[in-house]
Amino acid sequence: MNKTEFLIGRSGLDLQDDFYPDDLPQDWRFDYYAAIFKTLSLPIDTDEDLEQIFSDIEEDEESEFTLVLTIEYLQLTDATALKKTLSEVQDYWQHFILFCEVDKAPSTEMMKLLSGYKVCFQSSKTLKLGLQEAQVSDVILSFNQYPVLYSAQVWDEKQIRIYLESIVDVNTKTVLICKFAERETLDKIRIIAELLGF
Repeated sequence: MNKTEFLIGRSGLDLQDDFYPDDLPQDWRFDYYAAIFKTLSLPIDTDEDLEQIFSDIEEDEESEFTLVLTIEYLQLTDATALKKTLSEVQDYWQHFILFCEVDKAPSTEMMKLLSGYKVCFQSSKTLKLGLQEAQVSDVILSFNQYPVLYSAQVWDEKQIRIYLESIVDVNTKTVLICKFAERETLDKIRIIAELLGF
């Protein structure tokens, strides 16, 4: 069995539990975060300085950091608006995974717009998009590079173990985003993954 590498992180850089040193400049938060965690999720229309983040990712060629840019399902229903949104990040396509939670499969037109991007969709049902698909607990992940499991629920230790065990055979690399997790929870997930031998 191949060993699965879990890239563990959260949504947004606004950790509350004294994660950042008091004197850390605001625009250094990403570098500080990325030195500890291997993934971060941001809305594609984030207020964070994406150009600076992409520049930091490009500079550190050895890093296995994975940025996940999220879009809302509504953004997948308007081709003109989606083109405009993607135009802001298209030069950096190799540095992020585009992620969306969906109720139904995006249209053929939308999938053509996304054809050059790494994508992952999370749904309660099979989407039949011609992508790799994997069921993890109660969701289906449809992806073309790495699966991204995204949860807004804060897990306890038992739930963490169940989730990790349910996705261990999905891929050699799996991105795990715990939307509201603070450092203590993220560290706990990482430790449990290591104890389970993943």
